[in-house]
Amino acid sequence: MAAVREFSLIFFKAARRPSPCIVVVKTLVFMFAFFLSVQNIQTAAAQQTGMDRDVQTEQSYSPDMANLILITEQSRSSELALKNNALALIARLLAQDKKNPEILDALEFLALEGVVNKKRVNGRITNNYPNIRAKAATCLGDYGGEDAKKILVRMLKAEADVMVLVPALYALSKIGVTAEDEITLNDMMRRLDAPRPDNLLAIAYLDALEKYSEEQSGVINLATRHSISNISRGAYTKLVQKKASLLLEKLNSYRGR
Repeated sequence: MAAVREFSLIFFKAARRPSPCIVVVKTLVFMFAFFLSVQNIQTAAAQQTGMDRDVQTEQSYSPDMANLILITEQSRSSELALKNNALALIARLLAQDKKNPEILDALEFLALEGVVNKKRVNGRITNNYPNIRAKAATCLGDYGGEDAKKILVRMLKAEADVMVLVPALYALSKIGVTAEDEITLNDMMRRLDAPRPDNLLAIAYLDALEKYSEEQSGVINLATRHSISNISRGAYTKLVQKKASLLLEKLNSYRGR
């Protein structure tokens, strides 16, 4: 009986003590669970990093930034339709009073393309787009400021197409004509008036000078008076001649004040 009791004690003690095999299995299970936990943490961290990167990317490519990139690419495209798209987008941004150096750079490129910035194939200019330059001139007037004005003055000095010069004159007048600009306007008229007088160009020129003369209380240089007088007697319509004559009378009226 005592022997049976001793055997029983030995058996139950052995049963309570885990076997080496069970210990190994438990260890492996624990290590596997720990590995999965670490993997989950790393995956979650990577996902969060990716989300943060996406947010940063989205912020760096805000709608305004995307528009500027689009304007830059389309303005320099060889496709006429894309240039028109760029100008339409610029006009919309300027209407919202959104101005940026990238916009001004695009306008300068478009305003001078085909005149200053020329591309040739077999000696022929392939990027002469007067309609694009005319729209760019109007946008420069809406942009305003000295930098836009400098571009418009370059246009007046280099451009020969009346379709472009007329909106460029009105744009310059909108920003403001100075005494230095007055000389540029007169040089432009001398360059273009003799070979092919144009009524629309003369009207735009007279409008710009009238506004300028009002700001200067009638003080303009002698060359400007001669230019106006030539228009009043030149190969223009009677309406244009009359407009020039009235401007001369207005200038003379300042002297009596």
